[in-house]
Amino acid sequence: MPHVVDSSVWIEYLAEGPLADDAAPYLDPPGEVITPTVVLYEVYRWARREGGDSPAMEAVGHIEHTRIVSADAAAAIVAAEVGAERGLPAIDAFVYGTARLEGCGLVTLNGHFRDLPGVTLLGAQE
Repeated sequence: MPHVVDSSVWIEYLAEGPLADDAAPYLDPPGEVITPTVVLYEVYRWARREGGDSPAMEAVGHIEHTRIVSADAAAAIVAAEVGAERGLPAIDAFVYGTARLEGCGLVTLNGHFRDLPGVTLLGAQE
């Protein structure tokens, strides 16, 4: 089933962090992963800052196998509504709004999304 994967999950996986094994199943198969362009931006920026051009392009190479979704007018409106209703920062609102527009779930490590419908929060302490 298709799902949006937040940048926090990509970064955890690429950095081989403690939850990388938990993140991996959500990134495979890549055809089931929906990537908002703002997620590509955040992951590329992180990888370039941490390791330079080569790791950044390697990260892009992984993401390019997913379905990349650009923000359009509908995404902007949904993001603004969701952001206002849920108190989400702008990029988070675009990520969550994309999941809503695509009719799928969101997988994240980001606590801003806690308790939102359709969110799988990896590493959450219950």
